[in-house]
Amino acid sequence: MQTTGKLGFVLVWLAVCLSACGLPGTNQENEAPNSRPPLVIAVNPWPGFMPAVLAKEKGFFEAEGVNVEYSLNENSRQQRLEFEAGAYDGITLSLGSLIAVGAKAPDTRIVMLTDISTTGDAVVARPEIQSAADLKGKRIVLGAAGYGEVVVSVMLQKAGVSASEVIWVPMQTEKEALQMLADGRVDAFQTWEPFVSRAVANGARVIFTGADVPGLIPDAVAFHEHVLQSRPEDVRAFLRGWFRAVDFWLAHPQEAEQVISQAVNLTPAELSLEGLELLTLERNRQFFRKGNDFSSVYYSAQVYVDFFLKKGVLSKALNLDEYIVSSFLYSLP
Repeated sequence: MQTTGKLGFVLVWLAVCLSACGLPGTNQENEAPNSRPPLVIAVNPWPGFMPAVLAKEKGFFEAEGVNVEYSLNENSRQQRLEFEAGAYDGITLSLGSLIAVGAKAPDTRIVMLTDISTTGDAVVARPEIQSAADLKGKRIVLGAAGYGEVVVSVMLQKAGVSASEVIWVPMQTEKEALQMLADGRVDAFQTWEPFVSRAVANGARVIFTGADVPGLIPDAVAFHEHVLQSRPEDVRAFLRGWFRAVDFWLAHPQEAEQVISQAVNLTPAELSLEGLELLTLERNRQFFRKGNDFSSVYYSAQVYVDFFLKKGVLSKALNLDEYIVSSFLYSLP
């Protein structure tokens, strides 16, 4: 169910406060799922995060023994701030954004990848701009999720344009940025689905996507450390329910998209998996191995850590062996 309005926000905070009452090491095996507060997850309407909605609507979470509530919000900046303040147990964000979150919430723990974005993440521009090389001296606005500067910097570097040769424009929400692009107040906008499709429908041109640098933009789920310590069985049940939803979606795409569309009012085009690879449990285990390229979540995370250290977003390096927790994936059957 989508949490909206003042009442919904109070309920979210109440759920989190109740969740915090659990003690590390609590044995959950003898507790009925309904006797425990729900796991409250902040979810952005990116297709790769929609298994959370599908698992809830199809009853997969309940079947696995966990009560999950998701709070859907297009404003990823607001979600990040609320997660950092402790308003949610978990959150769905890009890997780069979760690295940036570590500056304010170092207790964040990444437990799984949801997808690898290809054409689903993009830089869209006014129709007269043909390529990234045309952005010299132009105005670029970044998506609010926090990883956009890395994406745009890679794009500019490949096009031979210095980051100092463009004008960086702040914004608050993706909806605002779409309007700024349509009005001509900015020339380009780094974003993701469903905002890519909406921008293109308004006449914008796609000039760069995640497919131009494969593996640059993985997306992930993270929890606060105290949740992993006090509710490990619930987290494992969450993952089992999530991967059941992934398997169902891959086997029955039309039915899955219909269920999600009815629940969150997204169109089939906005739910298309064409721009990403939805990751199964086995694919997750492959990415959670250490390696020297973007096929390893540790390598990808280090790219973002290095960038954010250079930009001052992080004051010190994150210990990725603590920040990334693979044990939950490998404990699943």
